[in-house]
Amino acid sequence: MSVLNIEIVGVSPHNKGALLMLEAIRERFSQHLPGARFAVPFTWPTDKRMHYGLYSTYPRDRGGFDKSRLCELVPRGFRQGVGFMAPSDIDVVLDASGFAYGDYWGLQKLQRRLVAVATNWKTDRNTFVVLPQALGPFKEPGMASAFEKVLGKADLICVRDKTSMQHVQGLAADKHNVRLRPDFTNLLHPELPERLREVQGAVLLIPNEKMVGQDQARRNTYLAFLRCAAAQLGATGRRLALLVHEGDGDRRLAVELNAMLPQPIEVLDEPSPLVTKAIIGVAHATVSSRFHGLISALAAAVPSVACGWTHKYQEVMADYGCIHLNIDLANQAAWQPTLQRLMAAAQHAEARRQLASAAADQRSLSEAMWAEVFALLRRRHPEAA
Repeated sequence: MSVLNIEIVGVSPHNKGALLMLEAIRERFSQHLPGARFAVPFTWPTDKRMHYGLYSTYPRDRGGFDKSRLCELVPRGFRQGVGFMAPSDIDVVLDASGFAYGDYWGLQKLQRRLVAVATNWKTDRNTFVVLPQALGPFKEPGMASAFEKVLGKADLICVRDKTSMQHVQGLAADKHNVRLRPDFTNLLHPELPERLREVQGAVLLIPNEKMVGQDQARRNTYLAFLRCAAAQLGATGRRLALLVHEGDGDRRLAVELNAMLPQPIEVLDEPSPLVTKAIIGVAHATVSSRFHGLISALAAAVPSVACGWTHKYQEVMADYGCIHLNIDLANQAAWQPTLQRLMAAAQHAEARRQLASAAADQRSLSEAMWAEVFALLRRRHPEAA
């Protein structure tokens, strides 16, 4: 039996949502193909690669001459000894970018990542899978023709929501390799560390710096919404906390919000993506502008308000049967009524039961996605099955 070498594309070491996808991939392969080896770009910090037990590859999203081919000049035994995979070593590419291909991100990223894999690496001997993610639109010059190359080469493409499916079907309605499947981090169920037991049952605010960008007026509006949420949810008497899901931008928002409040609220900022997910999973309710913060809550049947910056937030709220808890930042008159509906749902056993039922349906779809992925891998790589 040979070892399957898998390159994971699109997972940032600095993004907890991305790292949750990596954790979900590793967990699933440990159950079905435990001998598989994973690789990420050598630009990852060495300590993080070692922590996750990952090999390294040459980054696919660098422009200019494809220097990865030079790696083939190094003897295979030496490459293996230093934990490096050249393109010829790789059997499978899994793209887990989450949301990286569409007009918002531009043509260059699509060409350097997906199109490069499709046109320069993919052959009949290897396997190319795009794991569930938001895609499109593809209206800007060159975008449609570029993604059509991916559609023609990928063995399986999983889109995460109906809007993304419409964008893809607008290019090729009859493609047999496209599936509608949800975000697969809903299958992770990490345990809450004993040291954090006191946060169980808290109400969490999860900010996102992408909500504001460089627009100061929008930043002011977003902070006003967070201040409204803090005041209204804090009045319930529940423990209230800000949870930093990602980086310095989110931390700055937390600091700014606390400076606006008469009484600063607790900030939870755990480095581990699994611990962060566990905290969200035992919350009483959340208000989230982070997509994977939202998934962590809804998958655990924690009632949540979504305040997002792309269509993917509305789509996931619809998937879980709670589109009525989606916030339109521009509609300030709806802020308080929506937050009131959130706290009513959090207190209502039937609302939680319905959310748990929807979460079970979404997990079944994720299980179906993985079943198809492993059936594909066993069919194309029987020597590693």
